[in-house]
Amino acid sequence: MNTFFEKNWFKLALGVILIAMIASFAYKLWANSNEADPRLTAMKQAPAFQLQDLDGKSVASQDTDGKVRLVYFFYSFCPDVCLPTTFRLTQVQEELKKKGLFGTKAEILSITVDPNRDTPEVLKEFRTKFESKPDPSGWMFLRGEEAKIHKLAEDYGIMVIKEKDGNFSHSNAILLVDPKGKIRNYYDASRPELDADHIVKDVVTLSKGK
Repeated sequence: MNTFFEKNWFKLALGVILIAMIASFAYKLWANSNEADPRLTAMKQAPAFQLQDLDGKSVASQDTDGKVRLVYFFYSFCPDVCLPTTFRLTQVQEELKKKGLFGTKAEILSITVDPNRDTPEVLKEFRTKFESKPDPSGWMFLRGEEAKIHKLAEDYGIMVIKEKDGNFSHSNAILLVDPKGKIRNYYDASRPELDADHIVKDVVTLSKGK
């Protein structure tokens, strides 16, 4: 029995951490279960950041103040959830374009938790995987120092755990931030029933100053 724990302690510890992460995330979703309600409740101020875009330009969180923001922590080498979630965000992008909000009153911010592998070239290639490609006019892919990004993710309520194989376990959530920088919602992006229209509806509501 002792030998089993010695050989598998890392997996067991990771399992305990992931269970705690899921429980914490589930509580956030329960506490904010009115996500489709127009009267979205402000949760807390979104943590400030200063990162770099794919051209190496410095981007500060306050640069997008005045716009509704959808923030997603991801990485391009993700073997499961990041690709379909980014695809869903491309659907959100197209709907926001139809409403004349994309890039003017709403932006999408994708922040990689794996900046060492997610070089600007890799992320530019990642954007080409989608039929409706992420449009730089209202969608930024951001990078920074790995440790600082993991701390930023934690401050946003997103758990990130680096695994032995170099991949990352992380909360698969899209955060909704209002024009004043308040977090209004955590969407569980792994839920099949979460569709683009649901997110767009909330973005439209907040874009009207509610």
